[in-house]
Amino acid sequence: MFVHRPSLHGTARRALHVRSTPKLAPAPVLFGTRRHLATAQSANDFSITHLNKTFPYRWLRDSCQCTSCVHPTTLQKLHRTSDIPRDIAPKSDGVHTDQDQLRIEWPDGHVSSYSNDFLSRYSSPSELAQFHRDAKREAWDVSTFDAAPNKIVSWKKMQNERGLLDAVDHLERYGLLIVTDLPNADTTNEGAASRKLADTFSRLKTTFYGETWNVKNIINSRNIAYTNLYLGFHTDLQYFEAPPRFQILHCIRNRVKGGTSLFTDALAAAETLRRTDPAAFALLASVPVPFHYVNDGHHLHRTHTTIELARVPDARTGRFEIAHVNYSPPFQAPLPPDTPPMFFDALGRFAALLERDDAVYRYTLRETDAVVFDNRRVLHARTAFTDAEDVDGGEGVNRWLQGCYFDADSLMDRGRVLREKAANGDI
Repeated sequence: MFVHRPSLHGTARRALHVRSTPKLAPAPVLFGTRRHLATAQSANDFSITHLNKTFPYRWLRDSCQCTSCVHPTTLQKLHRTSDIPRDIAPKSDGVHTDQDQLRIEWPDGHVSSYSNDFLSRYSSPSELAQFHRDAKREAWDVSTFDAAPNKIVSWKKMQNERGLLDAVDHLERYGLLIVTDLPNADTTNEGAASRKLADTFSRLKTTFYGETWNVKNIINSRNIAYTNLYLGFHTDLQYFEAPPRFQILHCIRNRVKGGTSLFTDALAAAETLRRTDPAAFALLASVPVPFHYVNDGHHLHRTHTTIELARVPDARTGRFEIAHVNYSPPFQAPLPPDTPPMFFDALGRFAALLERDDAVYRYTLRETDAVVFDNRRVLHARTAFTDAEDVDGGEGVNRWLQGCYFDADSLMDRGRVLREKAANGDI
């Protein structure tokens, strides 16, 4: 498809050659005298004192928001960053300021206008983060999580936007949420309440297990989750290139002794290891670990580092933050023979941090309870269980969880929209 791109070349390149002064006198006060703050311009950039920020002309031209540069209805950019000449600069006397606006006329006749709000938004990483309204993650132990006001919410409360925002905020911050009173009468794939809960947060993610799936105690099971044995801490589907971000487990039936659900914040453990044993942290963030599922007509395998760092450094801290944790001993394949011996010790230290008493949150699911958690951060486990005496749940199944997965982008999208509505007093 042909996309019209405004002219960005031509006289703009020649104009810089006639601008020989490296620094011009201070420009008029920007955004009206009520701010009493000055600006200054040079051959390559424009400084705004009250924002304590210098904006390169190349950035300003690329970031023009006029309808020739950004489509008025799709809001999509209509030119490429690579189209901007390296030496672009305003025409002589082409920079004008008035109340709450910077106006630049370029040598090819194009005019760009920038509001104070727009320039402020891009003046620092913290300002941009505030604009996006992203929730901040908080590492937790049991005492921290217990103190969180919205760790348990009712399904009924989530039917209004204020209650849904409380749930989304908590889930993004801590990675673990308990929802009560989620109906459990309809267990079909199409009518499952876990599916409705996933759609309330985001969009259902289908895997080879299906859209929804059932965790029951099955004789000769091909998956340890479908037994009554102790199931240690793990994340699901590590043999995928991109394991699902969020998981729901909805309690349909629980009439057993034991079977307590266990959760631990791997982000907190990884941050502790980073602080107390940087060498061990570096090993877990660099040594590849293979995972596989070769069973029941499937052959899946992937390799991940135990601690997965973000691909780019955080603009506010300058360091590579922890993006995900990949830890699933039941589905770990044999390590490469040349794996560094120190890796084994590092993994042991990490496991010990995960399983500290003050790190493990215990919750026994009641029928109609559902737990929602970040599968790339919060590890889950389960104690062993036995049938309760003289209790039969029907169909010979006394413990039954129905589950599904959903991804993060739609959840975060929903959270940002709801936070903006709350900030504007609309909810």
